[in-house]
Amino acid sequence: MTVNRNDFIYMIMAVGFAVAGVMVISNPDALIGLYFAAAMLGIGLVMAIYIKPSLGADILIIAVFTNISRTFTDNGLPSVIKPLVAIVALAILVRYINAAQMPGGRDKTRGVEAFLFFYFMMVAFSYITADNKERAAEAIIDLGKDIVIIYCIFFTLRRPETWKQSAWIVILVTAFLSLLGVYQAFTGNYDQQFFGLARALKDVSTNSTTYRLAGPIKEPNMWGQVVVAVVPLVLFRIIYERRMRMRLLGVGILGILLIEILNTYSRGAYLGLVFVSGLVLLSQRPHPLIWFAGVATVVLVFPFLPSSYTDRFETITLLNSDGIYQEASFRGRTSKILTGLIMFSNNPILGVGAGNYPNNYQKYTIDVGLERASGEQDPHSLYVQILAETGILGGITFLGFASLLLINFSRSIQSIKNFMAYQSWLPWLYAIQISVIGYLFTSLFLHGGYIRFYWILVALALAAIQLTEESLIDPDQKHLLELPV
Repeated sequence: MTVNRNDFIYMIMAVGFAVAGVMVISNPDALIGLYFAAAMLGIGLVMAIYIKPSLGADILIIAVFTNISRTFTDNGLPSVIKPLVAIVALAILVRYINAAQMPGGRDKTRGVEAFLFFYFMMVAFSYITADNKERAAEAIIDLGKDIVIIYCIFFTLRRPETWKQSAWIVILVTAFLSLLGVYQAFTGNYDQQFFGLARALKDVSTNSTTYRLAGPIKEPNMWGQVVVAVVPLVLFRIIYERRMRMRLLGVGILGILLIEILNTYSRGAYLGLVFVSGLVLLSQRPHPLIWFAGVATVVLVFPFLPSSYTDRFETITLLNSDGIYQEASFRGRTSKILTGLIMFSNNPILGVGAGNYPNNYQKYTIDVGLERASGEQDPHSLYVQILAETGILGGITFLGFASLLLINFSRSIQSIKNFMAYQSWLPWLYAIQISVIGYLFTSLFLHGGYIRFYWILVALALAAIQLTEESLIDPDQKHLLELPV
């Protein structure tokens, strides 16, 4: 009897299950049993992902968006995100060795991938200049892990229907997390945080008692940034979904996301929402009456919003040369950005080292003199952070990566824009493109503390470019682009 390669893989995994099971049953130590149970789960995940690779992408998306690793560590348990990444990567590698099913001919993404590699190298080189080597090493490892996640998603979303399902996973997980926040806002029960999936902070201003919704990451501004980035995916489903029940679902999800964004009290998220909504409208070129109706709705609804929202909106008008001195948070943000630029000017090549802005803040902020914040601080701008921590080399490679990604995305859209066979696929492309742009826009005034959400969007964008390119060659892929998923 001959054993083919597939059977051999399953046999090894089955043996692993059996050995782990015996050790769990026979060992009286509860902690040992827990680790072996985790090992059994890992083997099971490898088997499941080997059989259905797109499951690996969905697991990673859910793990990142729910920030489940933070929930584990907050409860004294080990982090799970790195083991999850390792398990998914292992399953993909095993499948590749066994079946050689990796994307081929990546002409449209090769340049983007090269810039991503060079950016990682610049971040790694910044270790040389870092005062806090441990923090720099952690930042380098985290970026490496995020890049592995990108490729895990890129290599597993090999068919359009699996790509669309993963995009729906992003929508539904964000909607679920936002729904928990909406429950908090309507009931006033902010102590109920649903095992860390819905956090809330009381810090709108010094004397305020208003809570800010912070999702699973305990950072209201950055959670608002994430939710705003998902809004384009929902808007395009409302506009183009063929099934009425799915359109209604989209409308309901949009309402939940908007309430969540309002209750983050993040001015950056408010500006980002206006920005991405405008991009959606511009990409569709709607009838002037739709523009008028949209503006009229905002004008009519705004006066009826609770004062806690309108007061927050109105502070945006202080964004001028004098306003930064009148509003404490603007003054603080300006100080942090200027401090970052001073770090960059003093260390222009490799910066102060990856992850080393916070521990260098007090050293450089004396030259700015705008605030007297004590301790470590964050830069409040991803681009300033990259320049301060990785210098001009890091800045050029990151901006080169982001720019080339969007350029190639636009080329992919233009290559299929006039073909009827692709009309159901185009809205997905527009949606993920605007999501990426929206995240980059809000990153003007938010640092990269939770940039892993951006890398998930990048992975979906790269996979979409690849699938579009392949569909122009493979008639079978073109047929699948029309599936109403």
